Amino acid sequence: MTPADLEVVLRETAARVFDLPVERVPFVWPRGDQAAEGADAASALAPRMVGLLGDRLPEGTDRPPRRVAGRIVDGLAELRDRGRFPCAGLRADDRGFVNLTLGAHQREELLRAAADGPRFLTGRAWDGAGEWPRTGLHEAGPVAQARRWARADARARVALAVGGQAPPPGPHGEVSWRDPYLDGGRDGLFTPAAKALGAIGEDNARIAFCRSVPERPRETETTGRDLPVLPSAEYPGAWARLTDANPAFRLRYAHAHALSRVRWVGEGGPRHEACERHTAPVRRSLVDGPSALDGAARREEPHILVRYLETLAGAYDEWRTCPSAATAPAEHTTADPTLPSAVAGILRTGLFLLGVSAPTRL
Repeated sequence: MTPADLEVVLRETAARVFDLPVERVPFVWPRGDQAAEGADAASALAPRMVGLLGDRLPEGTDRPPRRVAGRIVDGLAELRDRGRFPCAGLRADDRGFVNLTLGAHQREELLRAAADGPRFLTGRAWDGAGEWPRTGLHEAGPVAQARRWARADARARVALAVGGQAPPPGPHGEVSWRDPYLDGGRDGLFTPAAKALGAIGEDNARIAFCRSVPERPRETETTGRDLPVLPSAEYPGAWARLTDANPAFRLRYAHAHALSRVRWVGEGGPRHEACERHTAPVRRSLVDGPSALDGAARREEPHILVRYLETLAGAYDEWRTCPSAATAPAEHTTADPTLPSAVAGILRTGLFLLGVSAPTRL
């Protein structure tokens, strides 16, 4: 079950229990990062409906959002009892959020759907006509100009992905770690922007340019330790390193690692087992994918997509290095061959929308 599927069930259930036309019920993405302990997703639909309900507001002593959420939970439980919504857990919390715990089959569906990153994030296939915008950053003069171009590319690509018509075909095929500026000749790099690309590479530069919020950052501004917003040939910072200190490297490495694990299991290698404590954050991060892309598109802020991808990559790193699986009881571990494929599908698509390549092999 995808986040879009969950949203439809929640909205239609709210319309039914409060006798409203479904088009009057607000659209609210279910979120993994807002879920209570043990849940996979939470919806803030109930607080959004309080002002809409008027005299239909349920009576009781609880706060209005909690009362509305309770009615929605009752409606979902009725669907579950009739075999139409096989959710493992439902509850309303004190915030008025509806928390959902997916069943084993629903979790499997979520992971399999996420492997097709374009469809999972946008709800459709990418098989339209046209080309994805991509500006030659080396043609910029100042680094700040290259940053503006990279951010404009990301905004245009995100808008094209979620727009009214089917987007052009998305990422496919083998991708290497090679970079035209790092691995090619640097004799023709004359401007500050071009020299910066020669120092850190285009993929690192695009992540660096899209990761921060301000449109006109200060020259010395950073987005983390040794991560300049405007990296230069003189001060590239951690963007020039092939380590976890470089967010761009970490994202691309996580994608390559996930695909390598998929191939390894497919060739007969052992499946990775991780405890539920390290598996659940990956599921919750996957649930947040469509919401993050939608937010980046509506607000025209590419940093929302960058930070989301970093959260997903961080959760995957915790999963793949889970220290407790070897000693935990079998019933407390999760062997999930589809999880790396799901992570790779979302990372590859998100990086593509930022104009960044996703290496396919370690």
